[in-house]
Amino acid sequence: MPDPATLTAFIAAAFILSVTPGPDMALLISRGIGHGWKSAWFTALGFTLAGLIQIPLLALGIASVFASSPLAFDLLRYAGAAYLIWRGIKLIWSAAGYSPTGGAAGAPHYLVALNDGLMASLTHPKVLVFLLAFLPQFVKPEQGSVMLQFAMLGLTLKLVALAVETTIALSAGALGRSLARWPRFTLWQERVTGAILIGLGMRLLTMDARAR
Repeated sequence: MPDPATLTAFIAAAFILSVTPGPDMALLISRGIGHGWKSAWFTALGFTLAGLIQIPLLALGIASVFASSPLAFDLLRYAGAAYLIWRGIKLIWSAAGYSPTGGAAGAPHYLVALNDGLMASLTHPKVLVFLLAFLPQFVKPEQGSVMLQFAMLGLTLKLVALAVETTIALSAGALGRSLARWPRFTLWQERVTGAILIGLGMRLLTMDARAR
């Protein structure tokens, strides 16, 4: 188990990383403004649940395969890009009043929001590469099982991020409620959220694997 000083330093670093703006935060804010804080929170929960897969992969050393194999890295990012672009197009299509099933635009089910967060994090190979570079700095083999330390630090990182993202979800939801007086706002917010998802997908497609 990490000593108190190491754990304190790690939590501080995790907090700083969590409040740093990025694509995931843009998606979270867009969801909160457009669909309410619960939808945003379930998106954040999806980010967190992805850690239940990513952290064991890291602890078992499998994450290093994605860091060292261009093929594995590319396959994962192509799959993630395809999913995000598909979801973005579907949202924009729904916002125009149409969907593949003929339904009208509306707030996504919470499980859909959770799945979007899960897939956005899980299929982004640089999340694994980042964890592989960040967590070992706080692991001390002389203090016990390395695998257990990886698991504890990874879980702590995800919980700190979830706490920060919960605050962001609540704030974005409150802003969305104040903007709800404009009837066309929700329609445009659907389009913005769809555009963000497409942008995340395109970012994965154009990512230079050599920049890992």
